[in-house]
Amino acid sequence: MKFPRLPKCSAPWRTLPWVRGTLIGLIPLLSVVLVQLVAAQTWAEAANWVDHHTAAVFFTYLLLLGVEGLLLLLTRRLFPAAAVVVLIPMLYAVANHLKEAVNGAPILASDLTMAGHAGEIASFLRPGMELGSGTMTALWLGAAVLAAAFLFSKGRAIHLSWPRRLGCAALVLSLILNVAWSPAASALLSGEEGESQGARNERLGLLAGMYAALQHSAMEKPDTYSENNLNRILLELEAQQEAQTAPTGERPHVVLLVSESFFDLTRLPGVTFEEDPIPNFHALLAENGGGRFLSGAYAGGTGNVEMELFTGIPSAFPSATESLTSLSGSGVYKRIPSLVKAFGGQGYETVMVHSYNDSLYNRSANLPDLGFDELIYDRDFTVDKTYAGGYLSDDTWADQIIARFEERGEDPLFLYGLSMENHQPYFAGKFDSPSGVDYTCDALTGDDLGAFDALVHGIHDADAALGKLVDYFSRCEEPVLLVFLGDHLPGLYLSGTDTVYSALGVVDSPSTEDWDAKTLLEMHKTDYLVWNNYGAEPDCPDLVSVTGMGSQLLTWAGLWKPLWFTWVDTAMADLKLYRERLFVDGAGNAYDAPPEESAETVSIYRTLVYDLLYGEGYLAEKLTDYQPPDTP
Repeated sequence: MKFPRLPKCSAPWRTLPWVRGTLIGLIPLLSVVLVQLVAAQTWAEAANWVDHHTAAVFFTYLLLLGVEGLLLLLTRRLFPAAAVVVLIPMLYAVANHLKEAVNGAPILASDLTMAGHAGEIASFLRPGMELGSGTMTALWLGAAVLAAAFLFSKGRAIHLSWPRRLGCAALVLSLILNVAWSPAASALLSGEEGESQGARNERLGLLAGMYAALQHSAMEKPDTYSENNLNRILLELEAQQEAQTAPTGERPHVVLLVSESFFDLTRLPGVTFEEDPIPNFHALLAENGGGRFLSGAYAGGTGNVEMELFTGIPSAFPSATESLTSLSGSGVYKRIPSLVKAFGGQGYETVMVHSYNDSLYNRSANLPDLGFDELIYDRDFTVDKTYAGGYLSDDTWADQIIARFEERGEDPLFLYGLSMENHQPYFAGKFDSPSGVDYTCDALTGDDLGAFDALVHGIHDADAALGKLVDYFSRCEEPVLLVFLGDHLPGLYLSGTDTVYSALGVVDSPSTEDWDAKTLLEMHKTDYLVWNNYGAEPDCPDLVSVTGMGSQLLTWAGLWKPLWFTWVDTAMADLKLYRERLFVDGAGNAYDAPPEESAETVSIYRTLVYDLLYGEGYLAEKLTDYQPPDTP
């Protein structure tokens, strides 16, 4: 890389070695401190953290100093080296602060796969969102550091040939790697098993915390992983599968509706509704069946919820650098278990209708591999489009679902609909008009009340779309099973540091890192509804998790289950949900980590997932055989 020549320095003080040398030594340290200032938001907390975590500060400082030295050798200029050492960590710290404010959780290693969509993700932030006083102070100081680096960018000439410069650069790179991979670094970075990213960041700082997470780049091979052990598990599963009741009757069309951030907001304390904001949902729930849906996410991450529902794989099992939407390895989504293929193997046409684009979560590549015959995104809609809250309206989404159902062929249809209207951000003026729902909420005023009303508006519209679809399918002469659920609770960030949940007293803190397992459990619950037009009375558990929902859907539809979903049914007796910092057992009890009573189920589950995703695939073909017995 070539940099423009600076004009001959007319001010000798700008090349003073001691000034430039002091800057070279200080800039990495200042970068570490400013990053922690963004994380803590006050000088007192940042200084206290630095004072009590000197080993982590020194480790991060050495790495940044090495990077700075490497760039100095290659460019012979301090400014580009300082820009990398200061600007990139600062931007990461600001992004992490915003994610914590909106979603209550820090950036995860797996989130880095979404970095290419940073601009689109930024559009989900609330307009006028405050960066915080600590962030603004850090940004101004960072700019001052870069200005100083620019003034003293060019030192007194030290002529080194390119071979010597490259040799010195190789030496510096070797020192960086020795620091990064030294036994002392390993001892510093290693934490407790199952340590959350928030706890990692608190222990090591934002930069070293992410570096520690990135070291866990692959799912570790389970101690119980062997072909003999897997064959024993296979025999047990085959016996359970043979005990299945053979499907009878006509196969229904299955419509799975995942509504963005839908939940029963009449449960919120401190809000009095003079009229029902979701009358269709409540009426249908009373007449049919449903309960609480235990999501794998809070405040975002629909793609991961979607993938866990389709695969039945708990999100805790992939490595820290991967999520269920970003698994590495050639053909992994072709061999991963799939609810969609379970329908396809029984003669179903499989279609997705999503009222947004395909830019996020690798859907354009992953969903066809999961078995979808057709994917319909916003650009593919054939109905007249209306917009609400900045997105395609749920009413338009419902119209497109109806239009696609009308085009069905002779085979039964599995139609997966994913809405977008109620997606964040929530702010006063998001919609062209107020929600029109009559309610009072004394705890919220001004823009905060306006943000809450935007949520009420979105959920009210989602309920209207549900009513419209049920009205349509009620008139259908063919059997239709419809399942409606909310993907996760919305984040509901307000001005300052509060969320709607902390303002109303639902939680004690807006940060998820402060929540215990019981609170996490409650904040991962939305609602689900099961409806049909053919008089069936499906058994609807009070609590269905995202991990078990796919298998439950096959049960409600009266369809045959592949071996994998037979296993999921078995596992649900001990494991409903397993994600970072939250394990929910079969009885619905919440823990920070799996209890001893669930250890065997977790071990088998982990072994099967490893075999399917990363191992030799001893059982992969048999677990994911989607052809029912006696299928011609």
